[in-house]
Amino acid sequence: MAFYGDVMPGDEFRPSAALANDVRHFLNSLNGFGNNRLTPNGAGTVRIQIYNALENSLEAGTAVNFDDSSEMAGEAVPVKPLSDPRKPWGVIPHKLQAKEMGDCLISGPVTVNVTGTGDYAQPSASSPTTFTLGAEGAPMLFAYGAKAVINLGAGTPEHYDGPFALAYDAERKMLKVKAGYLSRNGEFVAVPAAELTPATGLVCVTSELGNGTWSEPVVGIGSPATNRYPIGQCKVSGESVTVTSFHVPVAILIVTALCPLSAKADAEGGNA
Repeated sequence: MAFYGDVMPGDEFRPSAALANDVRHFLNSLNGFGNNRLTPNGAGTVRIQIYNALENSLEAGTAVNFDDSSEMAGEAVPVKPLSDPRKPWGVIPHKLQAKEMGDCLISGPVTVNVTGTGDYAQPSASSPTTFTLGAEGAPMLFAYGAKAVINLGAGTPEHYDGPFALAYDAERKMLKVKAGYLSRNGEFVAVPAAELTPATGLVCVTSELGNGTWSEPVVGIGSPATNRYPIGQCKVSGESVTVTSFHVPVAILIVTALCPLSAKADAEGGNA
């Protein structure tokens, strides 16, 4: 919101669309969604005052980072379109012109544009105005067409970051698998991290045993087998990619075969 000076007695009345809109935005924010305004114990949406630090406008529903390269304007924090989802971010509920002040929601319900399918929504640096539905991010409360109401700051799925943790890189559109460990017939080896093209199926660690020698372990998408241990699952539905880590501390492969000496002894009716 902009700053408006006092009106003095005798001043000429001049209607202001900006003032009228800001008054509407303020009153709308009190309708059960204001932080510690008309709601008891601070319940409802948590918002902070911000201003658009850019030279161009920001659309309503845009995910924004807080711009530490710009100065505060009073109590208003400068923002810019989301460039790093790993840093704190929020969503602006109303369109902001260049240098215009407004609110930024950091907790509570907000309406955003969405694409894909899933129960959670998250933005990306390549698309801060359209959230991608999937298995990570803010819980989706309601969706209709290309719009959804999501709950910022609410509980999200458990985040597993141990061996063989799976994650989808929405920027590069790649499935990332952390390094892990493999025990193959008692031999303990490290499995390097991997990046895969997303596909629907189980993510497995594979190592082949041939002529008494194991091949280097690799991670890929396929079906479990004697030489292929499942560590997670990937599901692709349109533009949405959902991944599940199986929380596997150590993948275990046990390959057995008939002993040639035992086979020969059995054929000859004797003992090996």
